[in-house]
Amino acid sequence: MSTVGMRSLTLGDYAKRLGPDKQIGRVMEILEQSNEVLDDAMFLEANNVTTHRTVIRTGLPESYWRSLNRGVPKSKSRTVQVDDRIGILETWSVVDAALAELNGQQADFLLSEERAFLESMNQEVARTIFYGDITSSPAAFQGLSSRFNTADPAKAELAVNVIDAGGTGTNLTSAWLCVWGDLSLHMIYPKGTPSGLKREFLGRCPVVDDDANEFMGYKTNYSWSLGLCVRDWRYVVRIANIDTAQIDTLLNGGAVDASGQALIRCMIKAHNLIPNIRLGRPAWYMNRNVKTLLDLMAAEKSNVNLTMANFAGESVTAFKGVPVRQVDALTNTESSIRV
Repeated sequence: MSTVGMRSLTLGDYAKRLGPDKQIGRVMEILEQSNEVLDDAMFLEANNVTTHRTVIRTGLPESYWRSLNRGVPKSKSRTVQVDDRIGILETWSVVDAALAELNGQQADFLLSEERAFLESMNQEVARTIFYGDITSSPAAFQGLSSRFNTADPAKAELAVNVIDAGGTGTNLTSAWLCVWGDLSLHMIYPKGTPSGLKREFLGRCPVVDDDANEFMGYKTNYSWSLGLCVRDWRYVVRIANIDTAQIDTLLNGGAVDASGQALIRCMIKAHNLIPNIRLGRPAWYMNRNVKTLLDLMAAEKSNVNLTMANFAGESVTAFKGVPVRQVDALTNTESSIRV
């Protein structure tokens, strides 16, 4: 049978959007998130349709001191190919035509629903940038956490760019320092296609319910083909295992003690791991709680590395000149990284 009210809009949903004047009111988007990583991310066309191949140099040729009348051995550099995949994020909006056309408010009603779809897709992309894992979601793209998932250099070369903040358990979070650029870190979209989220409004057309019975509805398709390319892992640093309980204590009136200073020390280490911070567009990414702590420390001038700076006409907290950005997709319930 049809699952009325679960995946389709009903008269009850319509009534909830009416104001006292019986007009479609503006929906308060309390589910909106602040995922500023989407404002910073650079998008480049992939060199293939479904993947993007990067050639990384993994070894330099040997050089030799030569004696007179003696030759030297031949040598060569070593490279490896890395393929980053592209995923397709897609969803459909289907609204019964009879419902949309009630009281002649078709355009307003459809627009109120469209905003929700766009916000949902933005949140999913932001989440996947940090938590995407193709082992559990094969159709998605690989995110940062599944790449920077150990602090043991014996397990992965890039582990040197994972800093352990010392927290244990499952109430943890991470802060990320990323340098966006065509030679460091960027998003990708399929070769030969336009970039960005695509919206195709199919208009008033026949649709079918869960029982394969037809009715007239308004259909809109939303799709976004994209992936993430870590071209040079040295330009991404993760501070993992940040204890959220300690952050909460500081936010609830506790003094900025060793816990706050320990985070600053980790951020200094992360900043100094980047080979050239000016290679691209650098930014810090952290969730609301961690960013609030840094904002308070900047306002109280408890650390000289934290300042209030102007970026794109907005006053933001900066650490050593790098803006601190809020990403609500970063959770407070991460598990301890595998060491």
